[in-house]
Amino acid sequence: MRIGIDCDGVLRDFIPDLINKIKETHPEHADKIGVPRSWDWEEWLPFWTDEETEKYVFEEHFEELFGPEASVIETSLTDWPILKAWAKNQGHELILVSAQRENCKELTTQWLQRWGFVFDEMHYTHKKWSVDADVLVDDSPAKLGMFKKKSITGGVPIVYRQTWNTKSQKSKLTIDRLSDLMYVCFGK
Repeated sequence: MRIGIDCDGVLRDFIPDLINKIKETHPEHADKIGVPRSWDWEEWLPFWTDEETEKYVFEEHFEELFGPEASVIETSLTDWPILKAWAKNQGHELILVSAQRENCKELTTQWLQRWGFVFDEMHYTHKKWSVDADVLVDDSPAKLGMFKKKSITGGVPIVYRQTWNTKSQKSKLTIDRLSDLMYVCFGK
């Protein structure tokens, strides 16, 4: 089985890093940051437009937010060697399927190497449904929905539980951490 795994929101702790970076660089906005309940920046960062947030994230602070020093989701770091060994023993392949912008791809590769996330294959694409994967573990409702509709393999979307994907959790298989894959999806 080919198991696709996203990076941001599954391995890399992007949203908390973004919130902390905003608090550090713009303390006047600290008390205005909402709980992320969607990928719509303006819903939880109401002091900026989408364009301003995109500029902040992907032009002004992308090196800190996506580079080797960016934070890891601790349970993913703990679970990775266990998942990797299980996948090898079961004949499964672990495949990175991540929608990175061009200026973030190399930084993401460096970040993955720093934290020891070694994959059998790596795909940077916004069309995750086009990757040969039997399942896709992701936190993005939009990416999961497109994978369910258009997957070239008829793959199964699996929600990695986050505050911004609660609606997806109601209609799709959901995990709380990577090691759940072994039990919930494959009955270890």
